[in-house]
Order: sequence, then C-alpha cells, then structure tokens
Amino acid sequence: LIAGILCTILFVALLVVSCDSSDDGPGGSIPAPEFDQFEMLTNYADNLIIPAYSDLQMNADLMKTAVSDFEAEPNVANLEVMQTNLKSLRISWQHANLYQFGPAETNTLRAILNTYPTDTDKIMQNIESGNYTLGSIDNIAAGGLPALDYLINGLGDTPEQIVEAFTTDPQGAARVAYLVDNAALVESSISSVMDAWDPAGGDYRGTFLSPLNSGTGNGSSLALLVNAMILHYERFMRDGKIGIPAGVRSAGVPRPTATEAFYGGYSAELAVISINAFRNLYNGGNGSGLDDYLIFVGADVLDNDIDTELDEAISDASKLTDPLSQNIENDNERVIQVFTSLQEALVLLKVDMTSILGITITFQDNDGD
Repeated sequence: LIAGILCTILFVALLVVSCDSSDDGPGGSIPAPEFDQFEMLTNYADNLIIPAYSDLQMNADLMKTAVSDFEAEPNVANLEVMQTNLKSLRISWQHANLYQFGPAETNTLRAILNTYPTDTDKIMQNIESGNYTLGSIDNIAAGGLPALDYLINGLGDTPEQIVEAFTTDPQGAARVAYLVDNAALVESSISSVMDAWDPAGGDYRGTFLSPLNSGTGNGSSLALLVNAMILHYERFMRDGKIGIPAGVRSAGVPRPTATEAFYGGYSAELAVISINAFRNLYNGGNGSGLDDYLIFVGADVLDNDIDTELDEAISDASKLTDPLSQNIENDNERVIQVFTSLQEALVLLKVDMTSILGITITFQDNDGD
C-alpha cells in the first residue's frame, strides 16, 4: 500500500514538472524579447548616414567645380554660383555633422570643415606668404567652409567688390589660389570619409553593423552613435550655433561675429535645419530609431518628452531672423530662449535616455549637467 502511494505521488510530481517545462521551453523559462538593434543600425547606416555623406560629397563636388569655373572666369555670375553652392554645401553639412565617429573622427572632419569663427588674419597671412598647409593644426581656423564663406561673401559689400578682390587687387591671383586650395581640401576630406563608409571601399558600414559591435557597451556601434550625436548637440549645436554667439557660453559676452555663417548671413536658417536633422536622427527618419528603442523598453513618456522639447526648440529657433549676428545685437533674449529650449531637451537625452538604454557618455563632460 505504502509503495503504491509513493508511486502515485512520484507520478503526480513528474506530471507537474512536465507541464511546467512544456510551457517554458528549453531551459525552463521563456527569454524576454530583445529590441532589434541590427534593424535600427541598418536603418541609420543605409537611410541616414550614408545618404547624408553622399549628399555632402555631391555638394562638395559642385562647389569645387564652381570654384574652378570662377578661376577660369572671375565674374559676378560665377561668384553667385559659388555663393549658392556654398550655402547648399553648408545645409548638407547640417545632416552629416551628426555622425562624427569612425571615419569622420579618424579624419578630423569636423575640425577641418567647420571650425569657426574663421581666422581672417591667418587667411590673409597665408595668402600673402603663399606658404601654408591647409588642414594642418596651424590652419584649422583658416580653412574649410568658414574660410570659403569669408572669401566669397566677406571681401566686399557688393558682388562687384568681391570680384575685384580676386582680379584687380594686387593679391587677387593669390586669393584665387587660396580659394581653389580650400575647395579641394573640403572635397578631399569629405571623399575620404565617404570612401571609408562605402562597402566597396573601407566598408566601415560592415564594421558598424558587425555583431561584434552590437550591444550598448563602450565602443559598441550604438554607443559611438549616441555619444557622437549628444556631443554634437551639446557643444556644436547648442553652444556653437547659439550659446557662444549669444554670450551664454562665452562668459556672458555676446559674440555676434562668431555665428556659423557670419559672412553669408544665414546662420539662423542653418540652426533650424540642424535641430530638425537631429530630431530626424533621434526618430530614425522613416525607420527604426532611438525613439522606438525607448518605447520598446517602456519609456514612452520619456520619448514623448524628448519629442516635445525638440519641437519647442525648433519652434523657438524658427522665430530667429537672419543675419543672426544682428538678431543677437538687437533682440538677444530671443536667441537665448533657443539656448534654453535646447538645454531642456539635452538633459532628457544625455541623462535619462542614456541611463535607460545603458549607454555611458565617454566624451569629457564639462557641461555641469
């Protein structure tokens, strides 16, 4: 009898274990679903990053051609083509400058292309001496897009005066040579980064999407992307485009001439485009993005707050007028309001988003957040 009872108990116990195991699958538990990071990174690489650099490359090529045409025939018509192409190039840069990691970091693309305000004294010294190496540390502030801005927009008050600076002026031929060298520097620097991303070239795309670089740890593709975008947002968008010229990040002293496109006079327009480009990056364009990652892990409220604050920053920036330098001189409170709006979104991105996703900020933090 006792043996029969023991057998019955053992049978029931085995039945319970069997039922539990069939529900949980191998290993006794159902693994929690994971966010498809590969899909998100593929979307970023193929639909945002590579197209941004491709567009930048196209506009750099057009700029180089326009400069060559001006070199052959320095007239007002060709000057205006250069001015138009430079603006298009600077607009395309607002999208590509978000991705300053990997090849862009290796090639110091941001420093070479967009260190501003440009050093006009250094530019003139280079032109007068004819002895310079553009892209070197000594000439970082004397080359790239800001130098082109000065050369084709800042050498006179009228198109005719600017053309004269390249023709009848004693330094005219030397200025043309410097203009040509700068256009070549911009094109070659962008080309190096574009080639590195190309699967047929350096194939950094393959590295970016490699399973070896998955996850959120330091050095992972996602960590590199997030660190680059937040560094860009904090130092080069919030501070560079707004905070420093407005005086918020320059010891309380406004610096109107430190705007991004001071001579071209469209700095406010570039700021709006830049914030929109950042928002598009955060949302992954039309595909999977960081917003989807936050929603997946249950941070819907944070995602909504980030979108709301970025929309507010775009709205405030859209109220600025160009030239931004004059806006700073005449109504700086409006400019400072943009800084405030950008700062509110920064805290959510830099502190809350990275904490939830398990990403460490690895660039030196001097912001006080």
